[in-house]
Formats: sequence, structure tokens, C-alpha cells
Amino acid sequence: MHTEFSRRKVLSGLVVGAGTAVLGWNPSTRAWATAPGSTSGIQQVPDLDGTLLLPADPSAYSEDFGRLFTRRPRAVLTPGSVSDIQKVVRYARDNRIPVAVNGQSGTGADDRESHSHHGQALVDGGIAIDAKPLGSIHGISRGIADVDAGVTWSALALRALESGRTPPVNNDFAHLSIGGTLSVGGLGGTSQRYGAQADQVEWLQVVTGTGELVRCSRDNHRALFEAVLVGGGQYGVIVRAGVKLIPAKTTARSLEFTYTDRAAFLRDSMAVMRAGVVDDQNGYAEPKPGGGWSYRLALGLFHSAPDQPDVAAVRAVLSPEATAGPTADLSFRDWLLRFDPDWAALKAAGFWAARKPWLMMFVGPENTPAYLDTVLGELTATQMGAGPVRISPMDARSLTRPNFVLPRRRTHEFFEVSLIRFPAPNHPDVQGLLSQNRRFYDRAVRLGAKRYLVGAVPSMTRGDWRAHYGSRWTELRALKRHYDPATILTPGQGIFG
Repeated sequence: MHTEFSRRKVLSGLVVGAGTAVLGWNPSTRAWATAPGSTSGIQQVPDLDGTLLLPADPSAYSEDFGRLFTRRPRAVLTPGSVSDIQKVVRYARDNRIPVAVNGQSGTGADDRESHSHHGQALVDGGIAIDAKPLGSIHGISRGIADVDAGVTWSALALRALESGRTPPVNNDFAHLSIGGTLSVGGLGGTSQRYGAQADQVEWLQVVTGTGELVRCSRDNHRALFEAVLVGGGQYGVIVRAGVKLIPAKTTARSLEFTYTDRAAFLRDSMAVMRAGVVDDQNGYAEPKPGGGWSYRLALGLFHSAPDQPDVAAVRAVLSPEATAGPTADLSFRDWLLRFDPDWAALKAAGFWAARKPWLMMFVGPENTPAYLDTVLGELTATQMGAGPVRISPMDARSLTRPNFVLPRRRTHEFFEVSLIRFPAPNHPDVQGLLSQNRRFYDRAVRLGAKRYLVGAVPSMTRGDWRAHYGSRWTELRALKRHYDPATILTPGQGIFG
């Protein structure tokens, strides 16, 4: 325990720009000391290269993309170095203060937020770590990008394109932080072939819950490597990663096919994936104005001149029920950012800032029709708002991370069924939508399904998580005790209580 502060610490207690610097923590009152004076019982904050502040405006760190909770951190770390994160995690461990990384993703300085959906990355009464300063692309060599965890996938993709390469998997919302998506998986339209973004990692640098900085990979500290990837932030803070890149084509042709018959849509979705005739695949169910649902396959074929995409091969595996829709050729750069106008429109109309209870489940193909009977039989256009239900096939063989638990199924195939809700800003019953999510979750679990770590499933219990992880649960509990013995990391996930 320190009994006196340095001159630097006293000066840091003054109000600075975006907030008030903290001097230390009082364990007896569970509060920060911010003013010079009596130091009795205060645990001094270590010297930092960055800042640890009580923010003047904590809103950027107290709400997330889902807008379902307000959970205010006690302080925000803006790290000036990885050493800052180590020091603050050690300090938090010693004082039993919860810590969570806030990805602060977005398209610019005025568009930053955590992209968790149900408070997973929020830390009530704890320390939020702003990932944005960890924003350097250190280099690209031999097909591996060396990147800080706060770099967005869009920034990496655009840099990689300069040398004719691309990440194998890119998100629909391209501006998510790399560390954030590696912590939950990271899926995109190419996941049928390449798996999750977490499957594309060669190595990681991780600050564990004890403040130790560890470089890990399949060959070095593998238990930590596999725990952190798709680990929900439970075992360490990802600060740097080596991410695989592949050669990029120059052009993408988009194709769309619509259906009125759900069985034909599901059959064609699986047939396209099995045939391997497209590079990017997504499927959607969208409410019709007069009731019921229409279905749409959205496909992408990548090519470089003088080669042309083999559209005939796609049509050859589709059923007669498929009705061809619009097609377009885009530069690969424009393809990566093709959803940006949609996000801008949602923001302009107020949907982005509204409350959004998403739900993402993985369901075996033999149980998908029964699950869709439940979900689509109950959902209304008002409950979905401006968003669709995504229904896309997946191949389990491409998903290699052990924390990416998969549904009970007869084959290596399954469907992602996700409620991408954007209810109207004035929706009167968001709590009802959350209750609906819980019912849909319970129905899916009875059918052998598993959840994606993002999404809003209320009232998850220890028993729910134990059932979710199955045979891996005992090992994960041991890893939690080893790497985060004070249980301070990312409490918003609720996995370990």
C-alpha cells in the first residue's frame, strides 16, 4: 500500500479534457479517489503511459449496440501501451475490480460503440478498456497480418487489398474490431468455406487476468490460445494477433434468387454450399407486407479479368422454384463495404440507436424446419422491424476452434438462424421481444441447437452455460481459475456467474 502520491499523481487528479484522472482505489468504500488529500487506505494507481479517467461523458462506454442496458463503468482506461493494460489488470485483480474491453468499433470518430448485443462488453462499476488506441497494423508478410486488437476488419481489408490480399472472412458490418470478433468467433458470407475469423489466427498476444503478457499459438501455450479464441473475453485480453490473408480477386458478381416455398429455399441453400459454386453465401427470410414470408438467396462470385464467374454452375444446382433477381458486378473493395449504405440508412432513420434484441442460433438441418415453424410462425413484421431473419447453411468442418460449440446433428452441416432485429425506435414492448428470444432459445436447445455468443438471451443460468459447453465445461472452468483467478474479466457475459 502506498501512503503518499508522487507529484505526477497529484497533478493527474486534476480535471483533464474528457474526464477526471483517478489517483487510487479505496477498498473499504469501493470508490475512486480523485482529489489530493488524505491517502489513508488508498491503493495508488500505477504510473501509466495513457490515462485512467472518470469520463465526463460515460455514454460511449455505458451502452452497446443492443441498447438494452445502461451499465456505467467506474473508470475508462485509454491505454498508451500494452504495459498499461497489464498494470491495470493487475491492479484490478488485486482490488477485485471487474474489467472489460470495449471495442469502440465504427466508421469514424463520431461513430464508436461496443458491438455487443446484450451488455456482454459492458462493465458495471468496473474498468472499461478502450480498444481504439490499439489500432496499428504492424505489417503484412508471407500472408500474415500483424495487427493490434483495436484495428477494424475494414481497415485491415483495405490495407491488405493494396497488396492483392484479403482476410478469408469479412463481416457484413465491416467496421468491427479484430479483437472483439476473435473473442466471439466472427462470421461472414464466406464462413461456409473458411469458418470463423477465429479460425484464421496464427498467433495471439494476450494479457491474462493476472496481468501476464503471453504470446500463444497452436504450438505455444495452446491451452490459452484455444481458450481465448471464441472465449467471450473470459481468459485474457487480446492485444495483438497474427491473422491469415489469402489472395483477393478484383471483382465480385452478386446474384439473388427469391422463393415463396421455404422447403425449396432450404434445399437450394444447402445444395449451393455443397456444390462449392459460390464464394459468398447468405440467405434471408423477410416478412411480406400482407403476412407470411419470402425467402432470398444472396450470393457472391469472385473473379479477376479476363476470367468470368461461372453463373451457369450456380443455376445448375438450383431448383425451378428459384426466381432470379438483380445482379451486379462490384470491385472487391466495394463488395467488402457493400452494406455500408444500408447501415447509413438505418442510422438516418433512427433504427441503429434503438433497442435491438438480436438472437443467433445454430440448428441441425433435420431440425431447422421445425425450429422455423416456431420462429416464423410467431414473428411479425413489427417485431423484426427493418431487419431480416438470416438463414444460412454452415459446414462444421471449417470451424476448428473448440469453443465454437456446434449443434447436435446427423451430418457435418447445420443452419445459422439469426433474428437481425431492427425494431422501430418507438417499439412499445422490447421486454416482450426479449422474452420471445428466451422462448426461441429454449425451443432451439430442445432441438439440440447451440447459440452464438453474441445476441440477447435473457436470464442465462449457470446450468444453461454448462449445457451449452457440454463436455468442455469442466476444462473451461479450470482455465478460468488458472488465467483469471480473481474472476474480473468480462463479467457481462455471465458465463461463470
